[in-house]
Amino acid sequence: MKKLFLGMGVCTIAPFALAKPLVVTSVTPVSMIVAAITGDKADIEQIVSNSASPHDYALRPSDLRKISQADAVVWVGESLENFLEKPLVNANKAEDSIEWLALEGTVQRRYGEEDEHHDDHDEHHDDHDHDEHHDEHDHDEHHDEHGHEGHDHSGVDPHVWLSPVNAKVLAQAVAQRLVKIDSDNAEYYETNLSAFLQKLDQQDTQLAAKLSKVKQVPYIVFHDAYHYFEEHYGLNHAGEVTVSPERKPGAKKIAELRHEIEENNVQCVFSEPQFSPAIVKTLLSGSEVKTAQLDPLGSSVDIAPQAYFDFLEGLGDQFLSCLG
Repeated sequence: MKKLFLGMGVCTIAPFALAKPLVVTSVTPVSMIVAAITGDKADIEQIVSNSASPHDYALRPSDLRKISQADAVVWVGESLENFLEKPLVNANKAEDSIEWLALEGTVQRRYGEEDEHHDDHDEHHDDHDHDEHHDEHDHDEHHDEHGHEGHDHSGVDPHVWLSPVNAKVLAQAVAQRLVKIDSDNAEYYETNLSAFLQKLDQQDTQLAAKLSKVKQVPYIVFHDAYHYFEEHYGLNHAGEVTVSPERKPGAKKIAELRHEIEENNVQCVFSEPQFSPAIVKTLLSGSEVKTAQLDPLGSSVDIAPQAYFDFLEGLGDQFLSCLG
């Protein structure tokens, strides 16, 4: 009987001994950076699937369970994942979360900044004007249908993962949190952080050299998501099809964009995999301007320690393929 009791005891406590910290992430780019630090010592559960967009995401019961079980929740912030604010508070996980936009050292821009190149087009300029941008996005249908208020909640551009500088800030915060909740593996997490920062510096230098060859080539993106990347590498953003992907441009806007393409000698108009390319096809009908796909979320990248580097390299290649 004693032998049986000991055997049962081992079976009972073994799962607890082997349990890993659970880090819940909001979107793919966040998961990429978290994975570089966790390695195989912590589990990652992502809320917004690779094929979905955070712009119109609605939480499911399974997402709420992930949040309630998390040792840490890592998200961008209310201007991207407004749907997470109340659930984090309700699950008493707000203090256990890492909000990227709240981290000291994160480079941030507000919508409407550095958009002077749109001043010649009143309607297009108005789309970027913060006050009108706020008003247009705050209509009832948008709020009710999507459960959030788009990017206008704080006026901050939430696509911070497109800056290598910001990736470093998040990686450091994640490492600090993991060291705190899993001190037995502290050295492992700190080593991963050091390797991530060093490799990111190397890749950043290489990518800057590649993109310097197309810095003067004008292009239009599908939606206003790439400024952190564009400003970091000095690219020639000439405009966007829509400020926010929930807003579909009408005939007047299409005509305006065609004029802008001709006036600025635009070489490429980019689409995105999360949204139908039909608008871009309509825009370029009868035109010889090239088109290609940009994926600001890296939806095709497998989540692994190498993922963020694959994402940056892929994004750079997507720009080069059309601008070169």
